[in-house]
Amino acid sequence: MADDSKAVAMAEEARAEVAAEEVREEAIAEDPNTAVAQDAQVRAVSQAVEGDAAAEPAPTLRQVFSLPANESDPADADWQAFQEKVRKEVKGVKWIASMPDLAPKVCELLDIRIPDILVKAWKKVDDLQKVMEESKKTPDKTVYLELAEHTIDYHSKPSIDVRIKRATVKKLELPIQLGFKLKGFVLKIQNGLIKEMQTGQCEAKGTIKYGSLTVAEKKLEPIKLPFSIIIPDEIPFLTRASGDEETEKEKAEDQPVVSTPDEPLERIEL
Repeated sequence: MADDSKAVAMAEEARAEVAAEEVREEAIAEDPNTAVAQDAQVRAVSQAVEGDAAAEPAPTLRQVFSLPANESDPADADWQAFQEKVRKEVKGVKWIASMPDLAPKVCELLDIRIPDILVKAWKKVDDLQKVMEESKKTPDKTVYLELAEHTIDYHSKPSIDVRIKRATVKKLELPIQLGFKLKGFVLKIQNGLIKEMQTGQCEAKGTIKYGSLTVAEKKLEPIKLPFSIIIPDEIPFLTRASGDEETEKEKAEDQPVVSTPDEPLERIEL
């Protein structure tokens, strides 16, 4: 469970906002122009803070595993061994053109933001689902939900199909296992949606495999996340196109598993 200091800080912040509003109302009574100027300053500060948060991008799976973005980028022994193995496997394939570069394709495959993975996992937690449902009853109210210290296990099996004249000549499956240890995260919930996350401590470790070969390995260490991350209403890799049915096998894959202590989640309503 995160320390109570964060809850106290939020309460102090709420009291500060109330005090600021009282000062603003007094200013309106004395000089409306002063109040307008103060409002402009508040909006400017708010926009600057939001801009700073937006300017700091959240890391992706590729960045977490430190994979090169291009064939010419420096690579470690595991990545070089993976490329060599694939080259040998496709040696007998008659390509129409030269063999396509693997690095950009794999990087595109792993261009998934870490916050999106966390949100997908959190949405499966019963306690959080209840809070989100309750928030629909009062859509104008914002709920800050402080998460207990917990872990998330992420498993996925993305693949690349290499095709010639619409026929698959090679399929590269890259099973991913990634474990997160999270502490001190706070979610901003409104009208049934997670609108924002305030990050805390995040550690991760995992592997990417190709058969029995390790393509990339992440030792347990902290991951740097922006302090505040805005969550879009629809996350691309969580949104399935209409008419695209999900098979039982697909449901079993790409499923984060959340493990939390038995303590109830804390929440602060503003």
